[in-house]
Amino acid sequence: MVNSTRLLLFATVLSVCMDACSDENNLHRPASLAATTTSAGLVASAALDFMSGNPILPVPTADPDIIYANGRYYIYTTAIGSNNSQFHAYSSADLLSWNDEGVVLDLNNVSWAHTGGWAPCVVARNGNFYMYFTAEKQIGVAVSTSPTGPFTDKGSALATGDGTDPIDPMAFIDTDGQAYLYWGNTTLNIQALNTDMISLTGTRSHEKPSNYFEAPYMLKRNEVYYLMYSINDYRNDDYHVEYATATGPMGPWTTKGRITSPLGAIKGPGHNAVIRKAGCSDEYYFVYHRRTSTNVDERQVAIDRMFFDASGNILPVDITTSGVIKYDGICYSPNPIADGTYVIRSKVNTTAGAGLYLDIPACATGNADVKTWTRTDCDGQKWTFTYQGNGFYQVISALPNHKALDLNACGLDRGTNIQVWDQLSNDCQLWRVEALGNGYYRIMAKGSNNVMDLENGDPTPGADIRSWTWNGSDAQQFAIETP
Repeated sequence: MVNSTRLLLFATVLSVCMDACSDENNLHRPASLAATTTSAGLVASAALDFMSGNPILPVPTADPDIIYANGRYYIYTTAIGSNNSQFHAYSSADLLSWNDEGVVLDLNNVSWAHTGGWAPCVVARNGNFYMYFTAEKQIGVAVSTSPTGPFTDKGSALATGDGTDPIDPMAFIDTDGQAYLYWGNTTLNIQALNTDMISLTGTRSHEKPSNYFEAPYMLKRNEVYYLMYSINDYRNDDYHVEYATATGPMGPWTTKGRITSPLGAIKGPGHNAVIRKAGCSDEYYFVYHRRTSTNVDERQVAIDRMFFDASGNILPVDITTSGVIKYDGICYSPNPIADGTYVIRSKVNTTAGAGLYLDIPACATGNADVKTWTRTDCDGQKWTFTYQGNGFYQVISALPNHKALDLNACGLDRGTNIQVWDQLSNDCQLWRVEALGNGYYRIMAKGSNNVMDLENGDPTPGADIRSWTWNGSDAQQFAIETP
């Protein structure tokens, strides 16, 4: 395969149920389809080994928001049921198994609007949980003492907003305690919330990035305000997320660039939310919807990692089928080993007890597969790690032509071969190293979020090194040692 075409290759992902509705400007919102799960219960997910798999919620829904509360992650999505009237919550302690918590807000119990329930956002404050939602192109707010509801509407719309399509609310609480509401398609509305969280105050701003379209999402990191938003009509294959930054929560905004892109048959990765990994200072999950069907209303909720570079820019999010690793409450250092040259030894030994090392067979100087072999002096077993300032390393062979450790064709499939290839500036040659606390590390490919794996844990020298979803086996643990 010619290397320049590698990013076009991918694995076909699991297709799931029909989506509930669209959320775009001046479009007819299709009626919701019946859900596969209509009451509280375990949602069959696409979990693979100790990874979430993508999509994570095989139910007809989209426009996800996510929070962490009471030891669980909660995802809230566009309403399902007749006329998009029933909002559900889905919860998980580990990001692998998701529980449908049932209907947490039913628009049939709301006095001022009964249909068109889209794109909820939930925040915790004052000992309560506040759900902001769209209904009949107005913004409402409902309150509960539990993240699973039931949520009780305040009795009237919170805002209609300016512009022709005031949808997609997002509430953000700044570090000084002031809360803000963001909403709107084409026109961006930003206004402060009172401390009661159910009324607005102050002047409404329409300051926005020049290419803003819909689905605003605010994140603050290191005193920088990141406004994420979706671009294009949801029916467009290139529906995607971009972002802008500011020094304050209401702008002015500096447009920065794209976060998501379609990948092969995976179209329309957009309408996102972000959450910092619970208990960790700088690890982020990116939750969004996407589709693989030619039916533009068949969307899927997915989760992948989001990273920043050393300058604070958001790196493009890699669209994967493996998703994220099981939540274990452990925070991982982004740079656990010093730059330098090492050998990489598998936790699996030969049957005679000898170590097995990552090896370029016969010290080949061209592009070649990576396998295992017992220890030799060949530079084909020596690897130079250089931290890139973005959570990842580039790993280069010490052989004279200095080929890079590479994920073949940027393959998303479990079983994709690991090889050495000409050095390129893409995510197929970026590797995350995470210490497992026992002298061993897992080595993860940025392009797929799969880990380095000794095929079938084979103790025979010459076995293949491939990528696979994380399962914690000895075949996926490696020591990084001085040559």
